[in-house]
Amino acid sequence: MNSAGLFHLEFRRVLMAMALGVACWFATDDASSAVSASLLTLLLLWGWQLSRLYRWFANPDDVPPLGDAAVRGVLHDVYVLRSRGAIGDNSRSPSPAYRNESFESMREAAMIINARNELLWCNSAAEYLLNIQRAEEQGKPLHDLFPGKALKNYLAEQNFQKPLRLKPGPDPEFCLQLEFSRFGASDRLIFIKDVSEQDKLERMRRDFVGNVSHELRTPLTVIKGYIETLPSLLSGPNAALQKPLASMATQVGRMEALIADLLWLTRIETVEGERKEDLVNVSNLAASVVAELRSAWPNRDIQLRAESVRQLRGDERELRSALSNLIVNALKYSDKGPVKVRWTDSAVGPVLSVEDKGLGIAAKHIPRLTERFYRVDKSRSQQTSGTGLGLAIVKHVAVSHEAKLFVDSQLGKGSCFRLVFPASRCADASASG
Repeated sequence: MNSAGLFHLEFRRVLMAMALGVACWFATDDASSAVSASLLTLLLLWGWQLSRLYRWFANPDDVPPLGDAAVRGVLHDVYVLRSRGAIGDNSRSPSPAYRNESFESMREAAMIINARNELLWCNSAAEYLLNIQRAEEQGKPLHDLFPGKALKNYLAEQNFQKPLRLKPGPDPEFCLQLEFSRFGASDRLIFIKDVSEQDKLERMRRDFVGNVSHELRTPLTVIKGYIETLPSLLSGPNAALQKPLASMATQVGRMEALIADLLWLTRIETVEGERKEDLVNVSNLAASVVAELRSAWPNRDIQLRAESVRQLRGDERELRSALSNLIVNALKYSDKGPVKVRWTDSAVGPVLSVEDKGLGIAAKHIPRLTERFYRVDKSRSQQTSGTGLGLAIVKHVAVSHEAKLFVDSQLGKGSCFRLVFPASRCADASASG
């Protein structure tokens, strides 16, 4: 229906209302009553039309019931287009058989489980990778295919944002990665990858760093011993060697700190995938770390506010290391102002934060802060004698505790580092009793 038809329809209604107004004028000899009658007539006509239109909106699958030719034509066109759209959508909706054929053609292993974690379907790639037969395994719980606690705990948590790595068989080199996503109303689609080579390379890197660090410890200890002994043996003309020896002692101290951080980081990475269930009183932990650092930095103001009574299930040594690194960084990179440590609750879970009023960090550096040996300012790092591994350690501790690390910083105004832990890892203080 074109716009001319709609115009003629409305024009007829206006003429009808005007005619009724003129008749009222002749009958009452009152112009205001005539105008009111015309407007009332128009409102009644339009209201009646709208009421019928809204009734059709409530059930648009029916044919439009409106009788006026112009409006009926327009609504009929809408009805036809909607019907075609619905038919088109239905025709494009893939059938289960088509879906299965699509997954079957994938080179990547895939399987579907239901809400009870029972196997509904898997493709040929999954059968080959897992050495199973779909007909034999269909309907069985998923943990029958992947024995061990790791998968049970992963499924119980229902947190599928991070992929799961498993070593399902007797071969320690065989490693699989499972990625879960929603499929339908309550099912899960799982993609399975063989990451054995990647896992092997990561272990080789960790072993190399750990072995080299251990091997460096012995010669470094010998060198440190001589450096500490020689100053007491020097006198007279040899006193000029005191300053070089002091500088050597400083560098040896830095190397020792670097080796210690490398060994600790290697240890954290090695056990990163393991479930940590120890109950940690974070309030007491934070108080202990702050007390130690107050002794080491007597001229600095370190404030602690522990408002949350929640405890974390995790590793106390790792959490202590992460908090200590954050506070030490705040002390090193801020010359004045307090360093504020907080343990508070939030809508998503408890938050451990460290805030300073120091130099701040430019936005372009923030995404790379947790990289090993990454330096925001090389000259500043040399002055503070940092190893460049502190935030890398914090990141790995966060990952192993399923926490998120957030960094808010502005140049010249300071920085705030926040570790936000999931509520699933928390327990009230009463749980320790």
